[in-house]
Amino acid sequence: MNLVAPGEHQLLVFWTQLLVLLVVARLLGQAMRRIGQPAVVGQLGAGLLLGPSLLGRVAPGVLDWLVPADPLQSGMLFAVSWIGILLLLIETGFETDLALIRRLGKATALVSAGSIVLPLIAGLFVGTALPDVFRGELDDPTVFALFVGAALSISSLAVAGKVLSDLGLMRRNFGQVTLAAGMANDVVGWIMLGIVAALASAGEIAVGPLLVTVVGIAVLYGGGLTVGQRVVDYVLREVRRRDVTPTGYITVVLVIALVFGVATQLIGAEA
Repeated sequence: MNLVAPGEHQLLVFWTQLLVLLVVARLLGQAMRRIGQPAVVGQLGAGLLLGPSLLGRVAPGVLDWLVPADPLQSGMLFAVSWIGILLLLIETGFETDLALIRRLGKATALVSAGSIVLPLIAGLFVGTALPDVFRGELDDPTVFALFVGAALSISSLAVAGKVLSDLGLMRRNFGQVTLAAGMANDVVGWIMLGIVAALASAGEIAVGPLLVTVVGIAVLYGGGLTVGQRVVDYVLREVRRRDVTPTGYITVVLVIALVFGVATQLIGAEA
């Protein structure tokens, strides 16, 4: 395997990307807070501002320098973005109250089902009504409609958690039901999207990999919410007892998160 190290110019662009993104996201996030909106709205707006939609139209040369068409450059930024998503999900996990979610079982089940079924049905109607030009190289209109429906059924748990945290709703019943629904939504939605993608590319569903994914998710979630929760609680208690510095605790949390990330990626689900 040949490893390609970034050059001086690529490192300059990379550090500039991080600097610009952090400053603009922080400024827009603070602006949103001042008008009573979640900071994440401004942070998402930073992506629009610095992307082809705005910066690309106003100053295309600046955008070409800041976001060059270089696979290595893109990979560096994507790696940082995945780490950021991981940290957001860790924060969301710490704020999730499983005991409360279990007590709100009926509401959680209804919201979860509605958040999957309603967008799926709406997406099917939209996908069917869209002109043929939107299908691109996909000939089958039914598969395209299913793809739109599945795509709309998937939420962004990291963003939802950040919105709830910014609004101070994370620990309330509404926030916990929303998080639980988002988890179920993502699991079912990604499985559906995988099925539709297989239909679009090969015209048939590969039962073996799909079965591995479904069984793997069931085992991972079932084990994680029962035995895994007790094991993790025990490990974290021991770390707090033996290591008085916060670095030990943070390291163990990151290791656990990465283990689950590797496991979900191995079974064909999103990490």
